[in-house]
Parts: sequence; structure tokens; C-alpha cells
Amino acid sequence: MDESSRNTTYPRYLQPAPAQNIIKTPQVGALDSALRYKNTDSYFPSQGSEVATSISSPTFSPKVPSSRAGLPELLEEELKKAAALAVPTATEDEAPKVEPETPGEGGKPAPREMPMPKIEQPPPETKLMPSNAFQTPPLSRSVSATSFALGSNVASSPNKETWDKTIARVINGIVSIKATTTRAFDTESAGDYTATGFVISKKHGLILSNRHVVSPAPITSVAVFVNYEEVPIKPVYRDPTHDFGIFRYDPSKLKHISVEEIELRPELARVGEDIKVVGNDAGEKLSILGSTLARLDRNAPSYGTDCYNDFNTFYMQAASGTSGGSSGSPVLNINGQAVALNAGGSNSSQSSFYLPLDRVVRAVEKIKRGEAVSRGTLQTEFLHYSYDELRRLGLMELMEEECRARDSSATGLLGVIRVLKGGPASPDRPQLPSKAEVAVPIGVTRVHGLEPGDILLTCNGKHITDFTGLWSILDDSVGEDITIEIFRAGKEAKAGTTGRLQVVCTVQDLHTITPNCFLEIGGAVIHDLSYQMGRNHNVQLGTGVFCAASGFILWSSWSRDFLITAVDAKPTKTLFQFIEVIKGIPDYKRVPFMWRSLGKSEDQMMMVDIDRHFFLAAFFERDDKAGTWARRELEGPPLEEVFSALEVKDDAIGTEEDDEEDPEEAGLEKLKGSLVNVVCRLPYTIYGHTSSSDCSGVGVVVSLSPVPLVLFDRSSVPAEMLDIRLTVSNKDIPGQVVYLGAFTLVSFDSKLLPKNISVPEWDTKPLKVRDEIKVIGLTSDQLLVQKETSIASIGVNFNTWQCNPPRHRLINIENINVSESSGCWGGVIVRKPSKTASDEEKRTLKVAAYYMTISSQNKDSDDSFWTQGLDIRRYVIPVVARINEESATGPVEPPRRDLGIEFSDMSLATASTMGLSQRRFDTYVKAAKKIRGAPRPLIVQSHLRPSSVSPEHEDKCLKIADIVLEIDGKPIYRVSQLTELNLESRESVEMVVLRGGKELTLTIPTTPAHPSTGTHVVQFFGAIVHATHAPVLEQVDSKNPSPLIPIKTPGVYVGGVSYGSPALDNIRPTDWILEVDGVSVSSIDDLIDVVKSRKWETGEYIRVKQVSRKGITSVVSIRVDERFWPVLSWKRQSSGSRRWTQERISGLEFVEGII
Repeated sequence: MDESSRNTTYPRYLQPAPAQNIIKTPQVGALDSALRYKNTDSYFPSQGSEVATSISSPTFSPKVPSSRAGLPELLEEELKKAAALAVPTATEDEAPKVEPETPGEGGKPAPREMPMPKIEQPPPETKLMPSNAFQTPPLSRSVSATSFALGSNVASSPNKETWDKTIARVINGIVSIKATTTRAFDTESAGDYTATGFVISKKHGLILSNRHVVSPAPITSVAVFVNYEEVPIKPVYRDPTHDFGIFRYDPSKLKHISVEEIELRPELARVGEDIKVVGNDAGEKLSILGSTLARLDRNAPSYGTDCYNDFNTFYMQAASGTSGGSSGSPVLNINGQAVALNAGGSNSSQSSFYLPLDRVVRAVEKIKRGEAVSRGTLQTEFLHYSYDELRRLGLMELMEEECRARDSSATGLLGVIRVLKGGPASPDRPQLPSKAEVAVPIGVTRVHGLEPGDILLTCNGKHITDFTGLWSILDDSVGEDITIEIFRAGKEAKAGTTGRLQVVCTVQDLHTITPNCFLEIGGAVIHDLSYQMGRNHNVQLGTGVFCAASGFILWSSWSRDFLITAVDAKPTKTLFQFIEVIKGIPDYKRVPFMWRSLGKSEDQMMMVDIDRHFFLAAFFERDDKAGTWARRELEGPPLEEVFSALEVKDDAIGTEEDDEEDPEEAGLEKLKGSLVNVVCRLPYTIYGHTSSSDCSGVGVVVSLSPVPLVLFDRSSVPAEMLDIRLTVSNKDIPGQVVYLGAFTLVSFDSKLLPKNISVPEWDTKPLKVRDEIKVIGLTSDQLLVQKETSIASIGVNFNTWQCNPPRHRLINIENINVSESSGCWGGVIVRKPSKTASDEEKRTLKVAAYYMTISSQNKDSDDSFWTQGLDIRRYVIPVVARINEESATGPVEPPRRDLGIEFSDMSLATASTMGLSQRRFDTYVKAAKKIRGAPRPLIVQSHLRPSSVSPEHEDKCLKIADIVLEIDGKPIYRVSQLTELNLESRESVEMVVLRGGKELTLTIPTTPAHPSTGTHVVQFFGAIVHATHAPVLEQVDSKNPSPLIPIKTPGVYVGGVSYGSPALDNIRPTDWILEVDGVSVSSIDDLIDVVKSRKWETGEYIRVKQVSRKGITSVVSIRVDERFWPVLSWKRQSSGSRRWTQERISGLEFVEGII
């Protein structure tokens, strides 16, 4: 964060740390959380107070050994004095011992591990301040500085023995927490994590942890005690602001452990106190880290703008070096009492940050009594300033003397650093308090609200010097008026004023601006804007609903953190306004959304297709007493409105004929009417295509009657289960897939067809190398682009590598490459008109090939894209004729047979060295001259699926590197000749191949090909499963496949896993599910039968056996959660609209009503 963004002056020894150097320590983050937090620039000044070295990413930092080399002499002297005070002088019989953090093997102490940092640290002398600038800070801060540098872990032998007894006792009250955030919500993203908690009441079954562990989001969680006994826990309280929360467990569920209750003693925390942090550090079951409390008055750390941040409280600091998983660990004194709660740490040092327990104790006592925990707010953030800082901010000397005389132990006062617009203390709040007028003392001026820079003096007549004093009043005054007296610099100079001002405001209930419900629709999570996010971005609350996960709204599972202010021209300032608007919109309808990025001032507009067919629409509301979320679902959407294309009469719009119209321009305009833009969205990761994929491109109309058909490549329209939006002549219409193969054919309602659409004429003359052509395409804005170039080559497409995850790739298709890139990602290839062409020929541009986008992955598994031509008359027109004959009622992927081989080609020179005869050589040269190309014989590149041929018969089958010479007595020179074989109706073909310098005649059987997509998909507790698709089998051992891999059956293939689901980190994408609870499943229907027959209870564990493409098997357990992850099934209708229908297989009992 830049210095220029700060609005507060700090001493040099108290400089705020960059947000990216401070981490919370709860969990191993999921992928999406890593993407969310990659930008850590904060709108507000950081509240950290140490100088920390910046790092490139906000991951958990390694432990860095402490070093004092190079410190100024004055600081070195202070450190020695502090060490002498902290460590008693040892006698010969009682030498000081360094306590190890964790025991080693055999019970022997293990040396403390100090891993090297991942980045190079700057010299220590530049970390704090130059020696000539050192200033002695106030006493508490001076001790803090020296203690922080020492990070002492030294204890005497008697203390060591006491610590052993203490740890052995309290360890039975400390638990490891395993939790899953089932939905993104507010500041939290969906995913798994581990953390720590400790028992604070055996009788009530209460466990204390951090707020970012308990989470405001819906979670499922269990606690694991030291004896590995697991018990379900439910969140019953999470503080809206401070980083603490409380779980509840059923004490009767514990059978094998005597639980130890850890007492909360916030008053025992003091600088120099030896402490131990005991918890689940770095994912370990139990770690014990020792340190010494160095500061009690550190400002709350800042973790970034898009995540949870604590404020309006002090934090403690010590050099314990805690890391991921230790959040919620107790900070223990030598008597085993908790003096603080571990919350976060620094990425650039070993500093750890602890939350004081003062307000925790109040909340715990109320929960024990069954009372609600009242929390008040002014939507104002305060910061504690020491007196020297206050003087620089304008506090008068006389006023400082009065404050010091009143409370000699106080080192400063609270100052206002930000006031949220529209809040209770904002000068522009909607209305002033309406209760009885409060008297204004002499010399004090009444003002409407607080402003940054104000210094807090009193609240309701009580002098305030710290956060606890202020919030002890606010939390007990919810809904009531309070009187605040402040000092505002600059006001004391005016005649008759002293700088003292009075503000009367009403305390707001903090829980009312902390969301406790959300709507899930189209995969998006929508709720009211929280005070946390509003504060982070300085956005007034109640100005729009917050999108915590976008789902289909922005067609990307990573997008979030924006406000929706209006839908279909209706305001949506609150969640319930949004729900009422959404309920009235039909499924599939395209409506405008007004949205605004957090931190921005102006709205933007986007068009959104409403989805009620791929996702359930449900309203969730938190029930803290039960520790669960009540689920109610939206009633069915209204019927879809169908509009026909507007008919415009010829005389409706005045036009002027251009007698001198350019014939070529007329031809381009006519061809433009045949080009179509498409945008597709996949609801889930299926068939190797991720839900966040950008699927868009350009197609060409190939038929209008009887079936309207548009040709697209498989990069633009990759599968069946998706929503398609076509843009034809500047009109948006929905489409549906009717054919998938090497390309895709999409149909649409002919009633919506604009009048100026036509099918282009096809060029019957085959293209040859060096032919002069034009590539004509469209941009996403429907602008026509063209490029004059020539044909560079015609041959086999061998650039498509096998992908991970496996997905369709273009193989065994003849490509047409052009010499120069066209600047567009789709269109058509036409011949360039000759100079002698007539005007009529120029007005009618005949299409010779489709210009398509090809996608694959390179050897580094990065996606790659390029363009090439496809011969329409050879590959497309026969399929179009069949679909028209069937009136598009046949299957999207008709059953077909092939040779099970991927072909490539090689140079003729290489084939000659492998034994190609001169006669064959001459025929290849002659054939290549017909297309002006280079002769390239076909070779066997790979097998497309495992073979059942026994080893003794392998020589009678095709092998890798076989050169194909003839098929059924016909010489093969080009891969396009394979389309002439009519393999669908044949059991075998006769092939002549060159192998080992000899020509062999083989009888090669044809085999049924696996489809590349399907019509039935299931969500199995968050795992998206479907039948095996062809690209997966390409990556299975073709000679010795594992017998467990379902080759002859459809199988249950895992296409993807949803974040926050029980399947995450357990069921593996790209594996097959073989068994569920010991029951074999070989198809999607088998899996559904198991779900219906078993009827598992929520919280129950089920066993899943799975196998990978390499034949590696594993057995995992997943925890059933049908409230958030019911088993769902999607099927495509075989007739009629052929849309996808959704069926709930389980979880109906958790639907508590309809809204």
C-alpha cells in the first residue's frame, strides 16, 4: 500500500505493514480463494504496526530466524537490558534450558526447525530505522520493540517442568477443526480448511475459535480431539467485527476422553509473559510454539480488501511464528489459562497476532445463559493514538495534561479514521435522533456527525481511553441515543469555541448489517452488502445486493465482489427486492442487470440469461440456535414469453438505391448475412471442458429449411449441456445442439429468424495450394473483417495433443492452412475473384471452406488455439443432408464405427528411408501434384482406445509407425479419403501397410466409437459425473489396461468437483467411481439406484472406490450433506424442445418451504 493512500501519520517505529505481509492462519486455501486474494492493495490505510518485507503473494510465510546483527548500538543495549530482566541468572546447578517446540522421535527433544525463507530478506539494519533516526518510544512501546526482537523461548528448569504438566493437562481441551465452507458468502470463499479451537465450557459443549474459522458462511465442521475422537460441531455465534466465534458440540457424543475446560483470563495478559500457542499449526495434528508477549496494544492487522478484517480493537503480538491451521489456538500462560486467542501472523517475520479476550468473555457468558449477544455500532472506525501522535494531530497541551491527570496509566486516546456514509454517526445520515434533546455543556458545540481526525473524549459522560471502554457502552445501548464528546482540531481557533464538539447519535444493531441469509440462483450467491465489505471499499450499505459468487451471472466461477443495483429496470437495493424481481422473470429470458464494482462510483450494464434449469433456486437463512441454515426454494418461474422476429415492410423505412454500388461490397454484405456469432456457457465442468471456459466463435448458416442449421467448431460449442446464444444480423436468439462430431451443428427456432439471412452458395471446385483466397469473418461486434491471402498447405492436423483433463480434439481431419493470419477466429474461405470476373460473379461469393478455431494443449498443458480451414462439401454437407432428412430428430452423436486409430503423416523422404518402393514413391508424387501439395504418406500415430487383442495376434493389427498404403485396394494419399470408406456399415477393411521395410496385408476390424459427450449428467454430493467419453480412453494404456477401467460399460466418470462440496479433495476429477459403500456401479443409472436405495443421513460417511486412467485405485470417504449438496440429475429431452430437465434424487426433506 502506498504511503500516499494513508490518511494518518505514524511514528517511524510504528509504521503500518503492507496488507500482503499479514496473513490469517486458519486453513489451506482453495484455488478460488487464491485467485480472489491475489490483489491485496487496500483502499484504506493498513492498521499494522511493524515494518515487514513485502513478498509477491499472500501465502503462508516460512519461519525466519531472528537476527540482531547490524542493529544500532542504542537498540542493542536496550535488548540486553530486556534480556537481563526476562531471564534470571542461572547457577551451575540450574542452567537455563531452551525448551524445544515439539518432541522428536523416541521422546527426545527435537531441534527447532528453521526453514530458509522463500525470498531474499533485506538486511536487518534496514528493517526498522537508521541509527541516527532512532527515538525512544513510550515505555510500553519500548518494551514491545525489544521483546519483539528477542522472541525469547528461554525458561528455567522448574518452569520447564511446570509447562510439561500444564500442557499435558490442557491438551485434552484443544481440538483440531476440519470444516468446509459450502458456499461463498460475504468475505469467505467456498472450500475446505483446517483450524484449531479449544473447549471453554464442558457443560454447554462450547468451543472457542476465530470468526474466520466459525465463518459467517454456511459450513459443515467436525472437531477432532487429541485422542482422534471426532464429534460434529455447529457454529452458534460469530462476532460481526472481532475475530472470534463459538462452536457447540454435544458432550454426550464423546465416549473416550475426559475433556479439559480452558479458563479465559484476559486480565492476566501482560508484556513479558511467557506463553505457549498450542494448536493445529501448518496442518499438523498438534504443535506447541513458545514465545513471550511483546505488545498488548498493537492495532488490528489488515489482511487485504476482499477478505475479513478485524478493527476497533487492540491486538497482542509475539514472535511465535504460527502459520496456517493454528487459527483459534489458545494463547496459554504457565497455569494453562487462555490469555488471548491466536488469529493471524506476518508473512515477513515470525510475528503472530492475538485477539484480547475481554469482549469474548462477555459473549460467552451471554451464550451460556441463553441470551442474545448484543452488539452496537456507529459504522465508524477508530484507531488508538499515543499522546505524541495526538499532539501532532492537533490535541492541545492543556487537554493532554487533563487526560494524563485523569488516568495516568493511559498512553493515548481513540481517534476517528473513517465514517461510513449513511451510518449512524455520518454527518449525512438520513435523520437525526428523534429522542429527547441532550443538553450541550458550556464551551461545547453540537455537530451532526463524526469526521476523520476527530479525537474521542467521552461517551455518555464517561471518559474513554481505549476500545473496551467505548464498546462496553455501545454494546449495551443498541437502539438508544448516546452522546459523544470529541475534540476537532481547527475549531479551537474560532471565537468562543474550544475545539470540543458534541455528537448525538443512535447506536445501530451491528447484527442487522451483517448478512444472515442469501439467495442461490443460477449458481450465483446473492445477499445484502455487509458492513465488512462496505467498510473495506467505502461503500454505503443498502445501495445494492452483493454477489459473493457469480455462477452464470458473469459466466465465470471466479468472478465476485460486485453489487447488483437493478434487474430488468427494477431497483434491487436489498436482497428481498432482488428476490421479488427474480421471481417474475421466466427461465431462459435475457434481461439487463445494472451492476457496479465495489469501490467504483458508476453502474454498468450487462445482459444476463436467467437460469432455472441447470441450478436449483433456493433461499437460505441462518439459524444460530440450531447451528444450521434453513432452506426454502423459489416457486417455479413464470411461463416463457415467445416473440417472433419483427416483420418490416419494404416501404416502412425509406431507402435510396445506390446505382453505383460496388459489386464486391454487395457480395460481402450478402455473405455477412450468413455469418453468426455464438456465445456458450457450461454450467459445470463436464467432458473435459471447465465451467469457466470462454466458449465463443463465428459460424455459418448451412441450412434454413426444413431445419435451420448453423455450423460451428468444437471450440465454440464444445458439448450438449450448455446454453447457447446466437447473434444473427444483430439479433440475439437461443440455439440448441443437434449434432456433435468433428464440428457442431446448432439449430434454432425459425420463427425468430431475421429476413435477411441466407445460405451461401458452395464452391464445387476443390481448393489447391497457392490458390488466392479471401478469409471473411466477424468480430464479436458483428463487424465484417476480410483478409486476402493464399492457401499454404493441405494435410493432416497433427497439432492437437492429448489434453488434461481429457477433452475432444480434432483428429483424422484434413486441414486447410492459409499463408497469413486473418485477424478473426471464425468465418469462411472464398476464392478471390479474378480480374476478368463479371459483376454478377463478384456479387455472389462462393464458399469453399469453413474457417474454424482449433483448441488443444501444448506440452506444458497450457491451452493453445489456432485457425484452419475445413472442406464444407466433403465433411459438412453430407451430415446436413441426413439431419434435414430426419428433421433433426436423431441423436446428437449417432452411433458410428471407426478403425480406432489416430493418423498422422510424414515426409516422403522419411518414408523412403523406411523401405517405401520406388513405384509407391512415384504414385505419391503424382497424387500430390493434383493439389499442388507435398506428398506425405499416412502413418499410425496412436490408438484411440484400448484393444482386446491378445499378444500373439498383435502382428495382425495396426502398430505405431505403420505406413498406410492402401485400404480395400485403393491407394491412400490423403486423410480426407477416409470419408469415402463408409465404415459405419462395415465390420472390417483390408489394409496394406509398410512395416519394417515390408508391405503387409492386414484385415483390420472396425469398432464402435465412444461418444465425446452425453445426455445424462449427475451431481453426486458435489462431484459432477457422467458416462465415459472418447478422449478419456485415448489416455488409457492401449495394450495392458487395468481390468477395473470401464471400457465396455458406460462407467461413472468424474468430470469435475464443486468447491465447498463433500466431494472436494476426496473424489478425484478424471477418475472413475467403481463402488459406493461396497456396491458396484458401472453406469449413471446404477449410481442413482444406489442413492435411492441407501437413503443416507446427513453427516453419515460413505465409502467411494475409484480408479484413475493409470489403473491406480483408492478408497475415500465423503460426508453426506444433502442440505447444500443434494444428488441431482440432468437429462436432455429426446424430442420437442430437447432442453435439459433437472430432477432431484435426494435431499427433499431439507426443503422447509417455498417462497
